[in-house]
Amino acid sequence: MKIITWNVRGLGGFEKRKEVRSLIQDKCPFILCLQETKLQVCDSGFGTALWGNQDVSFSFRSSIGALGGLLTVWDTSEVEVRSTVSFNHTLVIHGQLLKSNEEFYLFNVYAPCDARDRKLLWDSLFVCLQQLQGKMVCVCGDFNDIRIIEERRSVSVGQVAFNFTHFNSFIDNNFLVDLPLGGRKFTWFKGDRKSMSRLDRFLLSEDWCLVWPNCLQIAQMRGLSDHCPVILSVDEENWGPRPTRLLKCWTDVPGYKEFVSDKWKFFQVNGWGGFVLKEKFKLIKLALKEWHASHTQNLSGKISALKDRLASLDEKGEITVLTEEESAEMHGVSSDIHSLSRLNTSICWQQSRVKWLQDGDANSKKFHSVMANRRRRNTLCSILVDGVLVEGVHPIREAVFENFKNHFRSNIVERPSIANLQFKTLSIEEGVGLIKPFSLVEIKEAVWDCDSYKSPGPDGINFGFIKEFWLELKDEIF
Repeated sequence: MKIITWNVRGLGGFEKRKEVRSLIQDKCPFILCLQETKLQVCDSGFGTALWGNQDVSFSFRSSIGALGGLLTVWDTSEVEVRSTVSFNHTLVIHGQLLKSNEEFYLFNVYAPCDARDRKLLWDSLFVCLQQLQGKMVCVCGDFNDIRIIEERRSVSVGQVAFNFTHFNSFIDNNFLVDLPLGGRKFTWFKGDRKSMSRLDRFLLSEDWCLVWPNCLQIAQMRGLSDHCPVILSVDEENWGPRPTRLLKCWTDVPGYKEFVSDKWKFFQVNGWGGFVLKEKFKLIKLALKEWHASHTQNLSGKISALKDRLASLDEKGEITVLTEEESAEMHGVSSDIHSLSRLNTSICWQQSRVKWLQDGDANSKKFHSVMANRRRRNTLCSILVDGVLVEGVHPIREAVFENFKNHFRSNIVERPSIANLQFKTLSIEEGVGLIKPFSLVEIKEAVWDCDSYKSPGPDGINFGFIKEFWLELKDEIF
């Protein structure tokens, strides 16, 4: 999914419309938000010509003379818009994504240049956003404001004292998330090429980030406009298989230890010791992945079903006396709810990798926001290779591969010789000591000295797993 915001600085010219159409064809957005169109009239034919096909609809706010003007265009094959609202400097659509059925609100904003007028705009938007608490909201456009002094560069003599308080308060008070900007540092460039600012951005509600935690905003190269298009995208690219994580909470699931023990004994692999251990680790990971899918997935649904059953038994108990079977079932259902809730909390905590949340509430919005932020920070959207920005899964993977290939390539160079050098030598007894096999006791001491939740390699098998199933694994390890 992609959403584009762009201050086009006028959409009346043929070349400008051609540039917008080229951007649409290249990026294939679901929604396009344009500011400062400087158009007073916009018909259906204009929207179709701009988008390039008939699967398009739009919402429009006319300019005042040659000032302002907003246009929001969307792909009707991907987005269903239920209503649109327009007020000063803002165009709002309320819609739903057809494939995922996710409902959202999108604000297309072109903020005024005057600081007092911007303050009034922030106040009016605050009132609107407060009514949308708990909804997925995206506020995008040209805000004509910055958050910190580093977002503006100017060569003017005597720097103006900028006041960021109102804009920052608007973002903080509405709990909006300002994503890091990729691609470039600034989105607006003055004609002298010496003054620049980050005026364009996407601001997302916490609920939006929970549904789409991998959102990225990336500034593109500017063309005829002095503003850069900014793209909000959800990273749905396939980066390859993810490593299997061994979860600590699996030990609380009945039958886990027996399952691992039986599977390990069942696997038969021939070869030398290191190869056998590696192959058995691969097989046990695949088996545990299937076991996890059948035992610990959809815990929220299972908990909800148990709560519904408990509620029905409570209602029946208010009317008549429950039978012994029903009383026993109520006790079992209540116990299952507590055990599954602890299991679900433990899974969320380990996946979050945030230690201070160990004793916190895994069902809180704060908890899931931290998890979403961590996933977003770990997302690799672009890298710089020899001064060139590389984007996309395949180009990044190829660039990384080439980097390590060149790094480890053997260069033919003249190396120093060790001929005619005299070294101290070991005695026969000392030499034998170097090749003496490790004892099982020494290996066990080395394993037990390691942290249980650290992995000795990229296979994902941590030392806690090795310790727990030492009796089954020791023969292959030794």
